[in-house]
Parts: sequence; structure tokens; C-alpha cells
Amino acid sequence: MVSPRLLVVFVAAASTLLAQVPPGQFERIKQEGLERSQVMQHLDHLVNRIGPRLTSSDNLTVACEWAADTFRSFGLTNVHLEQWGEFPVGFNRGPWWGRMTQPEPMELICNTDSWTAGTRMPSRGPLLPAPKTTEALAALQGRLAGVWLLNPDFAMLEALSTALREEGGFGFVTGRAARSGRGESDLLLTGGSSRVAFDKLPTLPMVRLRSDCYEKLQALLDDGKAVEVEFDIRNHFRKGPIPLYNVIADLPGSERPDEYVVVGGHIDSWDGATGTTDNGTGTATTLEAARILMAIGAKPRRTIRFMLWSGEEQGLLGSRAWVQKHKDEMAKYSACLVHDGGTNYVSGIAGMVEMRPQLETAFAPVFELAKDLPFRVRDIEAFRPIGSDHESFTAAGVPGFFWDQAGRANYTHTHHTQYDTYDAAIPEYQRHSAVVIATGALGLANLPELLTRENMKVQRGFSGGAGGGDGPRGRLLGVMMRADGVTIDAVTADGVGAKAGLKPGDKILKIGDTVIKEQRDLRPAMNAGPAKNTVTFLRDGVEQTATIEFPAAPQPPAGGGR
Repeated sequence: MVSPRLLVVFVAAASTLLAQVPPGQFERIKQEGLERSQVMQHLDHLVNRIGPRLTSSDNLTVACEWAADTFRSFGLTNVHLEQWGEFPVGFNRGPWWGRMTQPEPMELICNTDSWTAGTRMPSRGPLLPAPKTTEALAALQGRLAGVWLLNPDFAMLEALSTALREEGGFGFVTGRAARSGRGESDLLLTGGSSRVAFDKLPTLPMVRLRSDCYEKLQALLDDGKAVEVEFDIRNHFRKGPIPLYNVIADLPGSERPDEYVVVGGHIDSWDGATGTTDNGTGTATTLEAARILMAIGAKPRRTIRFMLWSGEEQGLLGSRAWVQKHKDEMAKYSACLVHDGGTNYVSGIAGMVEMRPQLETAFAPVFELAKDLPFRVRDIEAFRPIGSDHESFTAAGVPGFFWDQAGRANYTHTHHTQYDTYDAAIPEYQRHSAVVIATGALGLANLPELLTRENMKVQRGFSGGAGGGDGPRGRLLGVMMRADGVTIDAVTADGVGAKAGLKPGDKILKIGDTVIKEQRDLRPAMNAGPAKNTVTFLRDGVEQTATIEFPAAPQPPAGGGR
């Protein structure tokens, strides 16, 4: 007797035999996408001419308007910017640099988080070790004008900040190693919390140094040397409200125009570099897939809706708001395809076993696209959160896919670091991915029926990360952090932190035995420790400890496919 679940698969397979992208049409897609590609031109304009695109920055607005104009130039319809929300304060990053002037000249490779203070001019002064006790701070009274303090204790940050502001000190200097597991010591990661008020803007810079620079300064101070440093960091706030948009463009369906396949990525980025692999590459392939399909005169059965969301780095804000606004329409959305994994080539798609026949039919042409760049369909037990905009759709019951990717690019080297620049993109991978995305979108749009949701399972999770945009990959505490990196700003209901009793205003001191000095210490401490651990925090001046327990990591999905 055939099981009901397998019967669904057999019936779906029989119903999709005629849904492939015809060979002649696929040849035109390949020619257009491989021989006349414009994907790198799109990327060049986005990341080199416009630049980084922090949510609430002027650059993001310019990028959204440019993307809409680009979609219009292809001949797409219903092209518009749809506002999803606003931020009370805008942030634009200008140039920044640092150097040691005494006892020897040396460039200091540095950055600051977004939505944090900069300097008003080049600010040169002595570098002193930050006092670790109130008594040590009192001993420095009257000597803090024009100084920088190295490696502040975050438990003392409020008192240190008050003293610096009162005496005219410049700010703080800190250092950090690369994120655990990256295997590199020269990475500077950019994050930050947008939760700032214009009448209470941060006033003191917190300059983060590359590890080798920090270690050099610390060694000099340890040797009793007088150290002088200079920083010029032009961070600018703009009074809001700052309207925030998603970009939408349609290739109308010829038979079922009120049913949709979504193709997209997020257009916003962090601003420590130019936002190339996160997610200029996905924005560029979305634009290029639209161009290819328009160039070959594709007439899909269903509407292919191209979408570029913003606010992704702050917790999928743009896509979540859009899905919530259009929640009553989600039954007509067949699938959402999101490219947000960097410049490596699109190597596969993963769905429920019941979806396999339709997915294999839709993607049949790309299985033989390039022997050295294989593509496969694989089965999963559930759609699980990994931190991109497809999750907004899976939460609404729409199959949302985050492409499998493979290749020679080192994504962790560029992800949120100073190396996320145009030269990190691999042109042949970008061209290949755009062809796969265009073909798959057309194949899904041409299926006789919407992609099945039979037995579709979604593993729930909080995609806001441990705080400030570090991304939700790995264990999640389910909290958002304030600009100091250790104070909880918001707690997600039913998250690990909420179950432990954490509240806004709590200052995290330790995860297990690991001291938390800044936001970026959180994830390595959580991932390296046991699933059941402790969190030590300061609440109303009293140190407390609670138990935190992370859910078991999901098992790797079963293989299969081509």
C-alpha cells in the first residue's frame, strides 16, 4: 500500500511534467545572462557609486530610488517604493582614520559602530588606561581634558563617560579579536543599535581598534611609555523621522497575474565597508534576473515580483512589515527566493520532500548548466531560521527559500567586516547565480499549481540576534542591545533570555565564566559554552545569575537530489 505522503509526491510529480522552462527559452536566458551580463555593472553602481546603505542613511534612500529606476528601465510594471516604517534618527558615516603620534608614528586601523558618536575634528591627546575603580577614577580628576581612555570596563562606563564629558575628554578606545571561529585576527566588525533619540544622542566616541593595533598600544602603556593618539571620525546624525522603504517591481503573469513568485534580497547594509557581499551581491542578482527575463520577453503564468527589502540587518524589519501588511494575500504567493549568502554561486535549493517534484521540474534546466558548478534539490525536515528575509514569508506559511551556495569565496572574511568591498565579488559566480535565479523563478511561476504546502513545517526562532546586527546565526539569546553593547534594550517573548527572566535595562556581565565586555563577546561565549549555561547580569545595581538553556541544534538535513 502506498503511504499518503508518498502519494502526494507521486501526484505532484505527475502534475508538473509539463512545467519546465522550455529548452529554447533556457538557451536565451543563458545567452543573455552569461554573454551579455550586466550583473557586475549593477553591483558596481550600488556599492562603489552609492556606497554602504545603512538603514536610515541618505545612501539607502538613494539606493532604493536608483533600484526602482533601474527596474523601470527594464520595462517592469508596478514599480514603486513602499514605505514600511521610519526611524526617529538618521545616521550617515563620513570618513574616519586614526594614528599614534607618540612614542612613534603608526596608523591605527579602527572603526566605530553605527549610530554612535564621532569626533568634530581631528582629536589628538594622551592615551591613558581607563581606571577600573571609582577610587582610580577619582585620582584622575582634573586630568581628563583632551585624553582618550583605553579599554574601559563597561561596568564603569557611565561614570567614566560623565567624567570625560565634564572635563572635556575625547572618548574611549577599545580592541577586539576576530569573532570566534573565523580564524582571522584582523577583522573589524560593524554593528550598532538604531535605538537612539535625537534629544539624547551619544556624545563620546567608542573607537574599536584592529587587534594588532590594540595590542601595540597596550604593550606600550604596560611598558610605562607615554602614548599619544589622534582620531578623526565623522559620524553624523540627522533628525527624523526618516522614512524607510522596500523596492517592488512586477513582471506580470500572463494567466494568473494575482498569484506570485517573489525574487529578492535586502538592499540595506552595514556601513563599515561598502556592503558588497552582504548584500550588494544579492541585490545585483535580483536586478539582473529581472533584466534577463525582460530581455528575452518572458511571459510567466504567474507574476514574478522582484523585491528589495531594507531594515534586514536590524531584524528583517522591512520584509516583516510588508508581509504583515499584506498577510491576507499570502495564500496567493507560491514561493519566495532570497539571495543573501554572498558571492558564492547558487548551488541548490532545499524544501520539504513533498515539494521535490515541483522544485526539480522548475529547476530542471539548471542541473546541467555548468558541470563544475553543480546544482541540487535537497530535502529538509523543516524550514529553520538562519536570519534573512525569506523567514518573513515562511512565518506566514509561504515557502521561503534561502539559496544553498558554494565556491571559493570566504564569506566570513567579508561578512560585516572592513573587507566587504567590490573586489570580494566573483564575476563568474554572479553571472551564474543570476541565470539560475531567473530560470528558477520562471520555472516556479510556470508550474500548473502553486508550490505545495503539504506537510510544510517551520521551526520558529527570533531573528534579531544577540543584539545590534550580529546576525541570527548560531545560538540566540533573544535580546537586542543598546549602544554600549552590554545593556539589554528589548527582550523577545518566549526567547531564551525571556525564559531566564532577563529584562530591558539588565547589564550582561558574563555568559558562564566568560566576561562580556562588549556586544561582540556575546555570540562566541554562547556558542562555545554548553547548551545549558548561566548568565550573570546587573539589575538595579545588584549582580544576579540565571540559567539559560539553548534549544538543541537541528540535525543536518537528509541529502539527495542532483
